[in-house]
Amino acid sequence: MPSFESPALYIDFARLPPPQVIEEIDYEVLLKRYQAKVLELRPELAAAIALEQSPTNVILEAESYGEMIVRERINAAARACMLPFATGSDLEVIGARFNVQRMEGELDPRLRRRIQLSMESFSTAGSPGSYIFHALSVSTQVKDVSAVAERGTGRVTVTIMADGTNPVPSSTLVDAVYDRLMSDGIKPLTDDIRVLPVTKIPVDLSANLTLYPGPDASLVIADVNKSLTSLRNRVSQIGMDLKRSAVIAALTQEGVQNVDIDFLDVNVGTGGVVWINSASVNVSSIREE
Repeated sequence: MPSFESPALYIDFARLPPPQVIEEIDYEVLLKRYQAKVLELRPELAAAIALEQSPTNVILEAESYGEMIVRERINAAARACMLPFATGSDLEVIGARFNVQRMEGELDPRLRRRIQLSMESFSTAGSPGSYIFHALSVSTQVKDVSAVAERGTGRVTVTIMADGTNPVPSSTLVDAVYDRLMSDGIKPLTDDIRVLPVTKIPVDLSANLTLYPGPDASLVIADVNKSLTSLRNRVSQIGMDLKRSAVIAALTQEGVQNVDIDFLDVNVGTGGVVWINSASVNVSSIREE
């Protein structure tokens, strides 16, 4: 996930265009191509090809299916060589190029992020990405990291967020990150480093919805709750503000006519994280026809 401190450093994989080497595969297109080639070579088989269940067509369908499987395998092999798409052991092999190993229990998205950040760790200038990479490499309990320099002082504040139900890390985890960042070969000589736990800013949401007539209210509420879960996952990162507009957008799902909520923007700064403790959503009324 790109860091808000230095967005120019990172490429958002989700915004990359589809690789040209990955082709769209259409079974019907392949079948028609085989049929056209047979007609070119043996025009007298036109009647057999026109009959869907003819032995000729059955053979061509089998050939088309076989080619489709081969092309899909080529697509999979191409994806396995690309950092944005590789998974499992293929991703681990890519990580080996950058001397990055999978940590115990580390899932693919987290490993992919560390591989992307790994080249930052080669810097001797103490870039934000370098601090983030080394902090993430301490433990899979570290979910997110920010690194902010105080200009003119040489002080660097590294804030860490824990994974799980409580974003505030234990003192043991904070100390482990500090020890790593202070290690010879990692700490720039002139940096004054401090490692702090993230500040949790709890938020409780309560909203009343007016629905359009027709849709089952329980289905609408289910969609709203799913959208709120997605919002919670997006903002549960260091430095991510929670805006009123984002909350209303999450609540305004299909079937919702109006949202009534008493909520102001929550701005967290560089060392905080918004933590949505609860979200109460009620249907206050159904709009009349």
